[in-house]
Amino acid sequence: MESGLLARTLRRLTETSAERALRESHVDHERRHPGESVVAIDSCRPGEQVTVSGTVSRLESRPEGSAPAVEVKIDDGSGQVFVVWLGRRRIPGLFEGRHVVVHGRLNCVTDHPTIYNPRYELLPA
Repeated sequence: MESGLLARTLRRLTETSAERALRESHVDHERRHPGESVVAIDSCRPGEQVTVSGTVSRLESRPEGSAPAVEVKIDDGSGQVFVVWLGRRRIPGLFEGRHVVVHGRLNCVTDHPTIYNPRYELLPA
């Protein structure tokens, strides 16, 4: 019991503010959505409903003249996943460096894991 408390205290003293924000967002998300745990990207399997959290490392909007879509790459330190919102040119508040939680079905129909039209939460920047 005592070593668990010591380990938690040591982790909290040495974590960065970004790590603390992600940890707190995981706890907050699980409180608001019981039974929906945030998992590491590298542990996700194709076809599963997943909830992942990370930082937007790339954001692109398909150009005018093509079907509208917002494409982002999310990185959580363990891996990366692409997220695509079809039918949209932008999502207010979404930018590179923003922390997000997304929930949807993981597809691997291309050479990289992708979640299409997920439910999402924008976390404090």
